[in-house]
Amino acid sequence: MKRIRSFFSGGIRFKIFSMLLITIVLIIAAYTAVFFYQTNKVEKLVNDTYETQKQIYIENGMEDEYESVRSDAVATFNKEMFHARNILILLVVLIVAAGMVTAFSIASRITDPLNTITRRVASLGVRNRQFLMEDVYRTGDEIEVLAESFAKQSARNELYIDQIKIVTAEKERIGAELDLASKIQGSQLPRLFPPFPDRKEFSLYASMTPAKEVGGDFYDFFMIDHDHMGFVMADVSGKGVPAALLMMVARVLIKSSLQNGKSPAEAMESVNNQLCEGNDAEFFVTAWVAVFEISTGNGIAVNAGHEHPVLRRAGSSYKLLIYKHSIPLATVKGIPFQQHEFKLNPGDSFFVYTDGVIEASNGNKELYGSNHLLNALNQDPDAQPEQILANVSQDINAFVDGAEQFDDITMLCFRYVGPSEEDS
Repeated sequence: MKRIRSFFSGGIRFKIFSMLLITIVLIIAAYTAVFFYQTNKVEKLVNDTYETQKQIYIENGMEDEYESVRSDAVATFNKEMFHARNILILLVVLIVAAGMVTAFSIASRITDPLNTITRRVASLGVRNRQFLMEDVYRTGDEIEVLAESFAKQSARNELYIDQIKIVTAEKERIGAELDLASKIQGSQLPRLFPPFPDRKEFSLYASMTPAKEVGGDFYDFFMIDHDHMGFVMADVSGKGVPAALLMMVARVLIKSSLQNGKSPAEAMESVNNQLCEGNDAEFFVTAWVAVFEISTGNGIAVNAGHEHPVLRRAGSSYKLLIYKHSIPLATVKGIPFQQHEFKLNPGDSFFVYTDGVIEASNGNKELYGSNHLLNALNQDPDAQPEQILANVSQDINAFVDGAEQFDDITMLCFRYVGPSEEDS
């Protein structure tokens, strides 16, 4: 059984030769058996015929003639059978030769296209980018169908590869633009601390930890005059370059309005009207804006749909200041904004932030939330602003435990020391 299996275990060409050879041998064997069987029957019939006539020859005294006739007949029969056997052998040789030629032709017709297909497929990506139809495949049978299938699939793959290249190039371009936008965004924010080294009446620290995508978070603080400071903590809806551009526009508009002497409410109304013009993308900006008087500790703030600020009185803990907000900027033109007054005593602090802080999530999709934020702030409430932000950042990182964040985490902490001796 193993020998039979090994005999048929070669390639297609060998299998075709083998099968055709076996068929020819079986046909020849069957024909030869029939030939010899018929030869024996005819020879017996001749002998029987002459045996029936032998008595007649003997009675007529022609026994010698009988033997001569009989010998001639047998010799003639054997001669004819010899010629027949030679013709049979010649036919066998011709049949075998024709079979081998036919087998070679059939095998070549099958194996040559298949071998060519194999070489072309193996060279894809090395020497050839695409499998193309060739004349050798046009056999009018299943091989041609197979080659056409390869050609169609190869064309689809080539198109897919070209599309992948285009998408990859576009993705790299967008990635480079987003990276540049992120750098531009970060460069617009104050990053030098302490920002006013000669001012001892306060200390502050701010940070923005960008997410994977470019967002619209921004903070700002600046001196309006010698005795007044402006604060901004804002978040533009959406992601990407449009949000970053709107962030820079909003920052400039808010800062210039406050530095021109407008109150927070007036500044927000003016900025809102300007942002509403041509806002086809329908972005909006949530913002907490305040003007703080350093000599008195008095402040005025407007909250336009932003997160609740956190206040700490000296010797106490950080607590949320919850009150009714105005609507975000760039939503409805011509609306007024409500402002409220607050006062900081020496030793008091406030903490403002964007929604990326409380909406930071862990692997279980749980949000960080206000409670975690207050706990982090109150770990060391007497700490300086820089340490306060470090405590919150560490607590957020421990909570998310490596989960990817999709929003910027922006924070600002301000601690009021009190008026200087010169101001007092």
